[in-house]
Amino acid sequence: MDANAKNTIRKYYKDVRENVADKEKLSALVCAHIRTFDIYVNSYCPVLYWAQKNEVSLLEICQERLSKKQKFGLPRCLDKNGNMDVFEAQKDMSSDCRNIPSPKPESVILPQNIECIFVPAIAFDNFGRRIGQGGGYYDRFLKKCANAVKIGVCFAAQISQNPLPESENDVRVSIIVSEKGVIRI
Repeated sequence: MDANAKNTIRKYYKDVRENVADKEKLSALVCAHIRTFDIYVNSYCPVLYWAQKNEVSLLEICQERLSKKQKFGLPRCLDKNGNMDVFEAQKDMSSDCRNIPSPKPESVILPQNIECIFVPAIAFDNFGRRIGQGGGYYDRFLKKCANAVKIGVCFAAQISQNPLPESENDVRVSIIVSEKGVIRI
């Protein structure tokens, strides 16, 4: 599938996500599902994300872990070329190169040490394929996380019933969580 078709799908699901009602309530339901995952509960330092552009918010879980002094990682975009790393979260954050709040680049978490990583996207399908924002940040980073369970996070309306296009650079998730529950691929 060409880039134009992928961009058309991306635009469609951006609109779908933007029009989801009660995002805060639905995000709380997603967080409740996440708290039941053994891989999350038993992970020494799960990698979460700071929600942007109408994504499911994991802020509740981030704040919970900070208040309990439990470690977790957050991504930090390093440049405009699709490169990111993950750093241990702290109370004091700074903006990365894409203006997303992220940890200061002090305590890097090596990709090979990540047990589970929660991945936002614009759309997922039932095969674990995803369409992200289009910058390739997560795909480049996820390729380095060979040992990590990759968990997609979205609202149920973002799950395509049709297969999504996939390129050789795309990395699939093995679990998808939404307010309606969990899909194991």
